[in-house]
Amino acid sequence: MNRTGKIIVVVALVLVAISAVMSYRGTQGFNPTEIDAIKQQITDDFTAKKMTVTEVSMLRRAPHELAGYVKFKTPGSDEVRQKPCTAAMTADKATTWKCE
Repeated sequence: MNRTGKIIVVVALVLVAISAVMSYRGTQGFNPTEIDAIKQQITDDFTAKKMTVTEVSMLRRAPHELAGYVKFKTPGSDEVRQKPCTAAMTADKATTWKCE
């Protein structure tokens, strides 16, 4: 095999390796940055409803599922309330969340 042939083989192997890594990463579901973004969205949503958020916790239940809670105070009350929250990621990496 000549030098050009070797270069083509090496480039092809590198492209296959990069493709494999990207495919693998795509199946991993929520990463820490995405989890933080969901937590911020929950905080923003409750704050927009004039509630004071004291804590948001979201943990991976499965690669594409999160479960947790939000703790908050309603206007004029010092009582801390808690609601369970969940989040999901679709195959195309779109995320949704809700708090009961």
